[in-house]
Amino acid sequence: MTATPVELQSFHDVTRTVRVACPHDCPDTCQVLATVEEGKVTGVRGDPEHPFTRGVLCAKVNDFETRVYDPTRLLHPMRRTGPKGSGEFERISWDEAISEICSRFTAIVAEYGG
Repeated sequence: MTATPVELQSFHDVTRTVRVACPHDCPDTCQVLATVEEGKVTGVRGDPEHPFTRGVLCAKVNDFETRVYDPTRLLHPMRRTGPKGSGEFERISWDEAISEICSRFTAIVAEYGG
């Protein structure tokens, strides 16, 4: 069954709380309660039912909603074009970025070992 555009719009108009997993790869595997308004996360808090953290979120996730929508957040791979610290970068494709990273790792392993 597929939702119609009107049904989807109505879904985005509702303020709701969604149970999600923390996006970080920590051993705690925290559970987060995210408040969603008009399809956008507007707040996060720890889930008090999580057996380990019992509702506490770390500083990395506690303000997740402000960082995820920050206009300065990187959304694409970038390659430094100027000296380190100059802040000069150019956008590159995901394929270029992965190829460059693989080449660097291959060179490091060849020189220093695994």
